[in-house]
Amino acid sequence: MAEINRERWTGRAPFIFAAIGSAIGLGNVWRFPYLTYKFGGGAFLVTYIVGLFLLGIPWMMMEFGMGHHFQKGAPGVFSGIGKKWEWLGWWPSLVAFIIVTYYTVVIAWTLQYTLSSLTVAWGTGQAGAKAAGDFFFKSVLQLSDGPGVLGAPVWSILGLLAVVWVLLFLVMYRGARVIGKASIPLVIIPWVLIIALIIRGITLPGAAEGLNYYLAPTFKGLGNPEMWFAAFSQIAFSLSLGMAGMFAYGSFVARKSDLSNNAAITSFSDTATSFFAGFAVFSLVGFIMQAMNVPIDKVTASGLGLAFVTYPAGVSMMPGANALTGVLFFLCLFFLGFTSAYFLAYGGVITPLVDKFGWNKTKTTFWVCVACFVVGILYTTKGGLYWLDIIDRSMSFYGLLITGALACLVVGWGFGAKKLREHLNATSDIKVGAWFDWMIKVVVPAILLFVVIYGGFMKDLAKPYEGYPMWAASMIWVVLVGTLVIAFILQSAKAKAQKGGETK
Repeated sequence: MAEINRERWTGRAPFIFAAIGSAIGLGNVWRFPYLTYKFGGGAFLVTYIVGLFLLGIPWMMMEFGMGHHFQKGAPGVFSGIGKKWEWLGWWPSLVAFIIVTYYTVVIAWTLQYTLSSLTVAWGTGQAGAKAAGDFFFKSVLQLSDGPGVLGAPVWSILGLLAVVWVLLFLVMYRGARVIGKASIPLVIIPWVLIIALIIRGITLPGAAEGLNYYLAPTFKGLGNPEMWFAAFSQIAFSLSLGMAGMFAYGSFVARKSDLSNNAAITSFSDTATSFFAGFAVFSLVGFIMQAMNVPIDKVTASGLGLAFVTYPAGVSMMPGANALTGVLFFLCLFFLGFTSAYFLAYGGVITPLVDKFGWNKTKTTFWVCVACFVVGILYTTKGGLYWLDIIDRSMSFYGLLITGALACLVVGWGFGAKKLREHLNATSDIKVGAWFDWMIKVVVPAILLFVVIYGGFMKDLAKPYEGYPMWAASMIWVVLVGTLVIAFILQSAKAKAQKGGETK
């Protein structure tokens, strides 16, 4: 290993909770349950678990293990493999930087809705349910006519975005020791809230019908490549891999720590959170179906529509505890997003900068927070939702998948998958066999490239993404290539000579 002195987690529990917090996020609530319903309940769970073993756990073991071996963040890991590969550590760091600039805006929306839920501001009864969409798009976002019409920032969202970054700074500026300790309650709280939402949900009329749709097994779709694409892409994003941060989190682990077990615990905790969140979501979907007498395909059950339109609509029609249920739901989303945000910022961006340039950790944290806030202003404008969608496609799809595939290939064939496996086995009670070598060298990159080609290039090169104007859809590629260019610039930047250790 490279460096003896390194900031550390204060124990195994803080590390595990920090890693789980980085993995669980908004997608656990608004995407996984919908995919489970869409692709046949139990059938999708089968493909997801298969993908977890073929893709998620080996990939996470690789990122944890390499960070632990080199005691560095992502750029330091790949520079350790060979100076010519350092850019491959900076590229996912830049992906993390851009993702967190808009991810925190969504967190600001959850705060806005927490406050709005106190009075059920979008209305109650069926009238409130029908007004939920207009409240989100017209009142909260003040959405413009397209990406070419930015308009001014929505000041309430901009103010809440500033609050989010102040809170993130307070968690991050003292490093891993505080992040680990803070992660324990910050991860437990949303679990408690999910349980409360499940209890509320299953008491609603029609809840059983919604849960039947969620869990009913239909295995005839197992041969459908769309299902496998959906499962693999959800695993990649949900586990927060390909965003540089897991390398840093692994580097903060003590010398003797069970990396393989921790990777499995983190992965399965993320999956369990997603699965149980589905009970809260689809019990409400069943209630809406009964209350409004509409079929399930008329109830939006995925993405922003689920969180900021469908769930508020359900809250409007609840027979009681409307405001409380809304507050609990949006607080749950806030905490789920918050732990992922400081993972992206600290593990993905701040740690690599401190590692290479030897900058003061507190000052670096401050200026990264400021930079992220300034970039995030774009997404608070009246046209911000369009740009959030476009840049999200560029970074959280193409960026993390392509850098993940390349990272596995360089680690597997350049550094040596066998060497990594031996390092993992030296720290872990459960030993992994030679199969792991081929997972990293062939299987994981092949799966990631399948997702990129099948779900990305085949669609986005045929026509503009989501029907956006060509100039706007082209920004997917401009931002993707731009981050790659900046990665090479950062590789060539002169590092500050250090004896090693933690920069105070």
